[in-house]
Amino acid sequence: MTTAPVTPWLQIPVPRPGAGLRLYCLPPAGAGPYFYRSWAAGLPAEIELRAVHLPGRENRYGEPRLTDYQAALAALYAAIRPGLDGPYALFGHSMGALFAHGLAVTAARLGDPGPEHLLLSGCGGPGTVPVKPGRAEWSDEDFVADLRRMGGTSEEVLAEPELLQLVLPVLRADYTLCDSYHQDPPSGPPLTCPLTILGGEDDHYTAADLARWRAVTTGPATQHAFPGGHFYLTGESAAATLATVTAALETAGPR
Repeated sequence: MTTAPVTPWLQIPVPRPGAGLRLYCLPPAGAGPYFYRSWAAGLPAEIELRAVHLPGRENRYGEPRLTDYQAALAALYAAIRPGLDGPYALFGHSMGALFAHGLAVTAARLGDPGPEHLLLSGCGGPGTVPVKPGRAEWSDEDFVADLRRMGGTSEEVLAEPELLQLVLPVLRADYTLCDSYHQDPPSGPPLTCPLTILGGEDDHYTAADLARWRAVTTGPATQHAFPGGHFYLTGESAAATLATVTAALETAGPR
């Protein structure tokens, strides 16, 4: 496999050039590569975590934010395509699941190597009615109330107007992007890779919503539910989630 591509679209917290599998992790709305900071060291040595870094957040905060799903997907795929020359897997949580699925579909459509495993978390599959369409147009007060209900955003941020003015524009752009996905989802040949679906038992996405992802692949699919809400993987179920991801990836390899 080649060395890691130099691109602002990726961060590799723990470089492992000799790893046999690359795990591309895609963040939820409003987040960046820091969301997966605790995973890199916790994964086995044979797996290198590559965290996707979308424009408009963290070190790319000053760049224009993307609001069109298809345009964002095309730009992201072009950026990471050089690193898809060896075994890789895709993990995405919430908005990240939409991108992980889109990357796999794009690879199939272009005839590129597909992922050894696709892991989708905290997001309903194709055909799920968007839970909160039009969120990008909500008032700041409604937005903050919704963030409190979902969890995942510290009270320090929610209670500080100056911090909110940094966070809310990113979230509004990302929610517009998610609405764009539902208006024009990616299409391509059916996937054949194994699929792992993950979610929180108390999330607003139900087990039936998550199960809709099974239709995107002809490969084997498994589904896991963890204690917690939408951000179960950063709370009480953090260790169990990483263990489940690791177990799924232990079976990944050249097909």
